[in-house]
Formats: sequence, C-alpha cells, structure tokens
Amino acid sequence: MVTVTLSEQDIMRLEVIDMDRDEEDALKFLRERVLPEVKRQKDSKMRSHLDGGKGSAF
Repeated sequence: MVTVTLSEQDIMRLEVIDMDRDEEDALKFLRERVLPEVKRQKDSKMRSHLDGGKGSAF
C-alpha cells in the first residue's frame, strides 16, 4: 500500500481539474505529484536491512 499526502494546494488543483474536466492537467498532476511519491515509497520498501539499505544486491 502507498499513502500519498496532498497539500491544500493539491486539493484545490484537483477540484479545478474535476470542475474543468481537464484530462491533460489531470495527467500532469499524476506525473508531477502522485507517481513520484509512489516510486519513492516503492523504492524505500525494496531496501533490505541486510545490505545496509542500499537496495538489492542483484
């Protein structure tokens, strides 16, 4: 599971995207705010305590 915390500014932006039905800005928001956080959390979970937290040995 991944948790993404949105700022007040993010929420306002999403509300505007929804009102405008702006598909282009929705995709831009996902790429700028959501996907980087998903990647960051996914990468942090793949580190092992056995390798000093530096990722996989492979």
